Amino acid sequence: MKKLLSIFVSLIVLLTLVACTTTLAADVVDFSLSQEKVTTITVWLDDSEGLFMADLIPAFNAVYPNIEVQFQHMGALDSRDRLKTYGVSGNGADVFMFPHDHLSLAILEDLVYPLPNELFQSLNTKILDVAMDIATAGTRNTTNPVLYAVPISIESIFIMYNKTLISEEEVANLTSWNDIIDYSATFAAANPGKQLLTTNSHWADNYYIQTIYSAFGWRPHGIDGIDASAVGFESQALTSALTWLTTELKPVVTGNNSYNSVATSYFEQGSAAMIIIGPWAIKSFEERLGADNLGAMAMPTFDGVEGATYTPSTFAGSQMVAVYKYSQNKEAAIAFVQFLATEEAQQILYRTSNDCPALLDLSGITSTSGTNITDDKYMKVMIAQLQTSIPMPTISAVTYYWAAAETMVKNIWDQNADIQTEQKKAEASYLASKALGS
Repeated sequence: MKKLLSIFVSLIVLLTLVACTTTLAADVVDFSLSQEKVTTITVWLDDSEGLFMADLIPAFNAVYPNIEVQFQHMGALDSRDRLKTYGVSGNGADVFMFPHDHLSLAILEDLVYPLPNELFQSLNTKILDVAMDIATAGTRNTTNPVLYAVPISIESIFIMYNKTLISEEEVANLTSWNDIIDYSATFAAANPGKQLLTTNSHWADNYYIQTIYSAFGWRPHGIDGIDASAVGFESQALTSALTWLTTELKPVVTGNNSYNSVATSYFEQGSAAMIIIGPWAIKSFEERLGADNLGAMAMPTFDGVEGATYTPSTFAGSQMVAVYKYSQNKEAAIAFVQFLATEEAQQILYRTSNDCPALLDLSGITSTSGTNITDDKYMKVMIAQLQTSIPMPTISAVTYYWAAAETMVKNIWDQNADIQTEQKKAEASYLASKALGS
């Protein structure tokens, strides 16, 4: 009897608790979310002031609340070397950043984890073609495309000018290289001691003068930039480009046997009216010269230049973010790099870093004042320039191209060396360096 009474009392208590559930719900603490596993990833990005990541991490955590991001500033040029010291230990970063021309080396050094094909398919329709060409290391249009990194920004060189030395009306008339060459004497007469045009680097830097090579129909490593067997230095097209460079452009930009154009100092000091530059210099130039005093224009055409019948194409560069091959948190790391390609993340990038997002559709990217990126005077020019840009070579052998090409141009420019002889020497130098590196 006592046993039956005990069971009956227990049932009454149970039913009472169930009946009271709705009234007690507000006071019950649900611990289920706190029990979910939190994954911590280390992210190395080149964000010295931390402005980008300060806004990005909360936005990322709104979508992925159980992935904790530990950010460490790391120079884009330093991340590869740092990761190599960790080897296969899985330490270091889960996600790291590097520039376009480091991709082939990162792959060669076994640092990059190939991203899922689903992510490639998704980004292939939303990221600029030239950026995807770089991120896939030339495999994009093959039967087995591989996405090695997510391109988060895109850039090209263009020209900035100082309105206190050259007016917008004068610039509007300088659409071709022939225009610039013809105008140089007029400018020199009106501005003693001043220079019409300089460059961010020097006139033997083949990153900047690729636009000249391309106008004559030449690019390194073959038609698609993926032929590692040779650079193609001995091409007649390159001969024509180098001849024009040193006989027509050289007298205008240096006027002497020195390839060195003193880089940015002439422009920053107000001694040069125009400079070939990229978006990385915008902020510092505005601080030094005043934003209202600066303008931007696309690289000149080669209209009227004999032999230059091809579309001049600058090299497109891109900042890449990859998953470290030996990361122990690959799933969370992939989620992070995938988020970087969203419009929300790209919006944060533009507003905090003034970098141009790599998205095809930029209609939703605006400044903090609400101005669309396509109305930005610099970005408008660069985005137009990118429409004809070609990707930087991503094959590992390109490492041996730069030094051989620079020496070739220096000797022709400074010493008036025979062009075809220097071309042959450059090809031999490339092949020797490549063999030694192998």
